[in-house]
Formats: sequence, C-alpha cells, structure tokens
Amino acid sequence: MIEAVCRHIRNYFISSVHAGKFTISGGALTNADFMTDGYYLIWGSEYNDGVHLYPDDTLKDEEFSGDIALMNPPEEFLSVCSEIEEYMASDMASPSPYKKESFGGYSYELEGGDSASWQKVFASRLNQWRKL
Repeated sequence: MIEAVCRHIRNYFISSVHAGKFTISGGALTNADFMTDGYYLIWGSEYNDGVHLYPDDTLKDEEFSGDIALMNPPEEFLSVCSEIEEYMASDMASPSPYKKESFGGYSYELEGGDSASWQKVFASRLNQWRKL
C-alpha cells in the first residue's frame, strides 16, 4: 500500500540514491552496504522494481544495474498508510452502489464512480506530502 500511496502523492521521501550493479541472492540484497533498516525503492530491476522494507528476504534473485533509493517517510505518513489499508479491508471501501432507494413504486439513484476511493477519503490528510 505504501508504494501506491507514494505514487499517488508523487513523493517517495527519498533521502539518498545509490546507482550501480546490485545482486539479489537468497531473496536479499547482498552487495548494498549502504542499506539501513527501513523502506527503499528499486529502479532498473527486471523482477523487483518498487518499494520494499529492509531487511527483506522475499526478493526474486537477480543481478541488475539500476538505482536503489533509501526512503525516509515520516511516521505520520506511515500511520495514514496503515489507516488506508484498514479502510480498504473494510466494507466502507466498497459501499452499496445505490445513493437512494425507495420502495412502493421502487426507484433508486446510483452513486456512480469512485466516491469511496481511498484517494478521495484520505486526500486532505495526504495533501501535506503531495509533490506537484
């Protein structure tokens, strides 16, 4: 979810970028001595592009030339991401498609669109980190 939120707000909270040839063996980065516990972003990999949490041993083994960017997202942002995950798992994320219903002569009005998307629900809280 963190990757989707970062993509949406166009902010990956990058603190440093390291370019080079990297090896993933046994599901883990093996030649990246700059890594610290926390989130990081891989670019240029055939199988592992995206946001990951270090230490990680679930990556697909490969050698690649690319970039690894260390991320430094604020705790408040991570908290909002957790809330978004909870929201997406709840019934509120997929409400009834009906805005109004009445019985007797039966009529209804459709809500339509993505009115309950996490992007809309959490927009005001995410705007402080949005990059244009």
